[in-house]
Amino acid sequence: MSLEPCRAASIDAVLVPGLVNAHSHLDLGGHAPLPATGDFTGWLLGIGATRQAARDVAERAEREARQLLRSGVAAVGDVDGTGGEGARGRRRSTLRGVSYLEVVGVRRDDARSRLARMLEAIDRLGAGTGDLGLSPHAPYSVHADVLPEIARAASRRGLPLAMHLAETEEETRYLLHGDGPFARFLEVIGRGAPFERPPGLRPIAYAEAAGLLEAGCVVVHGNDLDDDDIGILARHAASVVYCHGTHRHFDRPAHRLGDLLTAGVNVALGTDSGLSNRGVDLFAELRRLARERSDLPPVALLAAATTGGRRALRLDPGAACFAPGSTADALLVGPAPNQAEQLGAQGLLQWLLHGEDPVLASWHHGEPVTPLDAADGRTSGLLDTLRAQG
Repeated sequence: MSLEPCRAASIDAVLVPGLVNAHSHLDLGGHAPLPATGDFTGWLLGIGATRQAARDVAERAEREARQLLRSGVAAVGDVDGTGGEGARGRRRSTLRGVSYLEVVGVRRDDARSRLARMLEAIDRLGAGTGDLGLSPHAPYSVHADVLPEIARAASRRGLPLAMHLAETEEETRYLLHGDGPFARFLEVIGRGAPFERPPGLRPIAYAEAAGLLEAGCVVVHGNDLDDDDIGILARHAASVVYCHGTHRHFDRPAHRLGDLLTAGVNVALGTDSGLSNRGVDLFAELRRLARERSDLPPVALLAAATTGGRRALRLDPGAACFAPGSTADALLVGPAPNQAEQLGAQGLLQWLLHGEDPVLASWHHGEPVTPLDAADGRTSGLLDTLRAQG
């Protein structure tokens, strides 16, 4: 991974590895944020209502994926709660990555039935390209007995896994003691409970006991972590996807990103959905994170948005490396600062992460992608120059 000033003819920009949005919900694209009032379970009920009212989800997912492409995202980790329609939309957009088909089922039989249907959907969609996986939704929404079955199915088929884990203190409380907001939430929706008695484990240890971490499960959010949790994640070489905008939407305590990085845990970045964020612009998210978490090394943040996401999604790391003749994923940000060549890597990082210069153009697997705003003609001229130079 590197930053390089790019100067050729009319080009005056900085070349950056393509971004990876490691957690999104493409089928929820286009919605305004739901207010974070009351406890988290109330917000979940609002998400459920939004999903039930959704129409044309494949088209919605495709539009959201194209938005990501134009903003410099080269790959996405998408939790598809539609049984495969979101995956169809993502594929039509040509955005690479992984569509994790979501498994939900509080009752044992419901969870097993949903798992069977998602595996059938993967077979129909064709998993040969490695871009389909499974996502048991969360510890409170999938029966405990089925989680090991999901881990075994994923390992047997070589499918990627991702799960919302340790997202709130209330989730941890429910697993440890069986009470609190999530107990009341499950009573309200009337679908039973995911276990007969509380397992007495924190979410990360719970996922480990189910075999999910051994199967390579990506931890989405990981907001409520203690030292033992971080040790477990490091031992399993797990990946944690942090969504800063969503974290701020719920006004949660500072995430232990620095401790994860110190422990050697792979960290990636995501945007979640517009229902809990200002949008799905990962570049803007990266800059907001850099401004609000000055305690974190800038190079580690850029790595999380690029190579960290590739590792989490099991993507080719070579696409983040620039070399003569390569077909790397990349974006141009500019115009470049004055005397960019003399600034060095740290100076360029400060400019990149704390400035307001836009993405001028992006390339995915060596192919140009039209930027969001080409009204001034600057980008089209830039693309013409690069094509002429081969």
